[in-house]
Parts: sequence; C-alpha cells; structure tokens
Amino acid sequence: MSSSNESSFSVERSSHPQTKVTKVFKGHIDLVESVAYFPDGRHIASGSMDETIRIWNVESGEQEGEALEHESEVKAIAIAPDGRKIAGRVVGALIVWDMVTRKRVREVKIDDEEQDAWALMVAFSPGGRCIATASSIGTSIQLWDVDTGGLVGELQQDVDVVWCLSFSPDGARIATGSSGGSFRVLDTSTGTTLVGPIQGHADTVNSLVYSPDSRLLVTASQDGCIRVWDAATGREVGIAMLSPRGPMLMPHIAITMDGKRIASTSSDDSVRLWSLETRLQVGDPFDRRASHWTSCSVAFSPNGRFIIDGGTPDVNLWDTAAVLDSAVSSPATSNLQSSRSIVPSAHVTTRPSPPVLQQKQTASKAHRDTSSLSSSILDVSLFSYHGGDGCLVCQFFVM
Repeated sequence: MSSSNESSFSVERSSHPQTKVTKVFKGHIDLVESVAYFPDGRHIASGSMDETIRIWNVESGEQEGEALEHESEVKAIAIAPDGRKIAGRVVGALIVWDMVTRKRVREVKIDDEEQDAWALMVAFSPGGRCIATASSIGTSIQLWDVDTGGLVGELQQDVDVVWCLSFSPDGARIATGSSGGSFRVLDTSTGTTLVGPIQGHADTVNSLVYSPDSRLLVTASQDGCIRVWDAATGREVGIAMLSPRGPMLMPHIAITMDGKRIASTSSDDSVRLWSLETRLQVGDPFDRRASHWTSCSVAFSPNGRFIIDGGTPDVNLWDTAAVLDSAVSSPATSNLQSSRSIVPSAHVTTRPSPPVLQQKQTASKAHRDTSSLSSSILDVSLFSYHGGDGCLVCQFFVM
C-alpha cells in the first residue's frame, strides 16, 4: 500500500485541558493498532491497518521519512532498546527494519497466516539480541535471533492460548497472560515455568507489564480489574484497580520507568492514570474519542510525562502534568474508588463479589479473609529504575 506524505498534528484546547488530547498526529489512513516511544523520547512509532509503520517527530509533530510499508496490516510493533531497529508483526511474518537506512534487514515467516488471530505480539529482549513473538491462536512463544533471523527457542505454556507477553527488565524471564484468565512466568533460557499458572482473573488477561525492578507484575483483564503481583511468587500484592465502568474490552496497560504510575486504555474510550502505590486513579480520564470496539496499545514517554495511544487513524499524545497537578491540589476529586474497597481475584473465595464479577467468578479451593488484604494495602515497596537497557513491548487488540 502506498504511503501518505500528508502528515500533520493538531492541538485541542477546552475548558478542561488536562483531560483533552495535547497533540494528534495525522497521516495514517486506517486504524492505528500499536504505538511505541523511541528511547530518545523525541520520536514515536505507530503501526496501522493501512499496512504501514510511521515514525513521528514529537516536537514538530511531523512524520519523518517515508512510511515503512508491509504486505498486510501491522498488528504490533516493538522498538529495540538502542532505538536502531523496529519490528513489525503482521499475520504470517515478522519484519525487522533498520532505522538508519529504513531498509528491511530481516523477514521471518511465521506459520499463522491462515489463522484468524485477534492478537499478535512482538517484543525485543532487554539486551536487544532476540525478539519474542506469539499470537492468540497458539500456546507458545517463539524467540528469534535478531542478527540471523533464526529460531533460537520456543517456550510452551500448556493449554491456554497466549494473549500478551512481557520480558522482565533483566531478560531472564518472560511473563504471559492467557485467554483463561491466568498468567505465568517462564525461564527465558530453559522454558521452565517458574511461577503459575496463577488464576488471577475471571476473564482474558489482555496485557501485563513488569515493574522496572522486576519485582512486580501488573496484569489487566477484561473482567475490569488491574492487579499487582509479586513476580517471584505469584502472590497478589495489595488491592486491585477497578475500572469504574465495569468489564473492559481488550484493555492495555503501560508503566512508567520509575515504577510509580500505570496508564490503562480499553474500549471505554478513555485513557486512565493510576498510582501504583495507592492503587487509585489519578485525576480525570483522558477522552480518547476512539471507536468503542477498538483498543490500542498505550505507551509512556521515557520521562513518564507523556502518554501515547491509537485506536483511530490518528496517534494521540497526552500531557499528564496538568492531571498530576490537579490531583495534588484536589486529591478528593482524583480518586474514583475507595482505598478500602477490595475486589478479590478469581482464585480467592470471599464475600459476594461486585456485580461486574458475579457472572464470571467461580469458586476455588483457596480461601482467604479479605481483612488480611486490607491490612497490607500500603505494605508495598517500590524501587526507582536505576538504568539498564530496558525493553519496549507493544501489542494491539482489535475486534
């Protein structure tokens, strides 16, 4: 498909500027399904159903260079830790591009071209030497050598299909979320299951991310909950973050590099900012104005100030500074749920669940008094990010 050179950005202003989009990058001619920030923080990338990846200059708002053209819609993208390569995941293939020459350097055929996968995943390892791929029609994760394109490993996760994946920041582990509401942690080198499967949700786990220190895992599910887990033991830490609109279609989350905040997006047409320490929503949600049936990946800028997402033919950029300032000055209005409310995970049997989960939760063998959780709500240690090569992970979900 031919590229479009007519790219631009626009700025919207309103009486509530903190909840309105700051910049809109225009140039795609079909839905943007995946977005990512480059490590320099000055450029972003977007993959679209128009079969292209486009690179944008954040400051000018202009598209840089020609679009990177593919043979089918780009369902997921990932950027190498050094920013020198970008990977595009399409049905049946993994395409790797050199960002200096803008040329394809690898094209790996993947045996899913005859299948109808709702979700495709791609992620660079933190060291940048391999790329992980998976799809929602399979139960395995493939590891590819970036330099040769050869398959260097395949990790199997039993029965449930894979819906999301994330490398730990040290690269030693890969966490996966499944269609059955569970997640697990695998050893990258051996494929051994280290944690799980943990039946933590009542519906599909669509997105998960590691905290920058590798100690916590954050999962988001269509059951309307975002949960935090000890990555080494699989034990839930603190309380869940509950969507005020109930179950979410295809939610996605991102975490700041200092591990303090989470951004979430889903089919409720909003981007929400959460405090990982208090588990409370910060400020009002950002209004995405996207299609109700579409949810796109979301990403923070390296400094944590800006958020980008898609879901329409445009890429939206949000400045969180005003939201954070308003939340500090008016804390009573920034919290949409009580710090005492506890939504139990699907593997815990407690008192009757809120309406959003009553239809989907099932009894299990584990029994725990929720009072033990409430006493540990604030018993969470978070550590700042001390560097390393990091890992950028993006995937899309569209119905």
